[in-house]
Amino acid sequence: MKILLTLFVCVSSGQENPNSLYDGIELIYKDENESEKDFLARAAKSAKGKYAIVCENGFKFADVQSLLNIIDKNTSDMVCFTGGSAVKISVLKNLKDFPDAFSFKLSGVMNCKNLLKTVYTPFNFEKEKYRYSEEKSEGILYSAETFGKVKAKLNKEIYSYAFNMLCEKLTAYYLYAILAIKDGAVPAEKLIEFDNKLKAEIVLYLALEKRFTYAKLQKLRDKQFRISFLTARKFRKIIK
Repeated sequence: MKILLTLFVCVSSGQENPNSLYDGIELIYKDENESEKDFLARAAKSAKGKYAIVCENGFKFADVQSLLNIIDKNTSDMVCFTGGSAVKISVLKNLKDFPDAFSFKLSGVMNCKNLLKTVYTPFNFEKEKYRYSEEKSEGILYSAETFGKVKAKLNKEIYSYAFNMLCEKLTAYYLYAILAIKDGAVPAEKLIEFDNKLKAEIVLYLALEKRFTYAKLQKLRDKQFRISFLTARKFRKIIK
């Protein structure tokens, strides 16, 4: 059977690179010492599928057959489903500048010309286990800057999808970064610097204030992102 879908698996499966139990699906795994950038470049080059999904977190198969039926006949650059999207391999093969998995996914989306929306849930993805790091910070800022450069050229649907992707990533980033500051793992100056740089993409900067519903973001900024014990406990419950 022809390969319809390739999964780029960025996380350990807990076993020795298992194959898919479904016909028409190919899985490509990141090597232990391979960077995300090198892995995704390799995966895009060697993938045999018609579409690909980048799996940043663990997952379980759900209604995947419905997705396969759709993409078998579909010609859109991207197929959206509950929890994610599949992008044509032909689009991903042309990507060159991306520091990590998220920027790769976003660049793929922004290089699409059209999309198809579905209501299927082909996979159940694990909740993002995000941890603050300098590399992640650089990757998110790179993605925000790239979005700012090309947003005027995107059609309405692609713009909306990419914008929501960025807002969700930024919301999670700030939540975890603020907790890292509380725990003493990161100096507050790091997030303050990031926040000041994000101002250059004012649309995202302002949208984040509305999307960050866990607390008043401006008040957190005024306090240099230092939070109380009670606020930290509230944030920790959110990420469980």
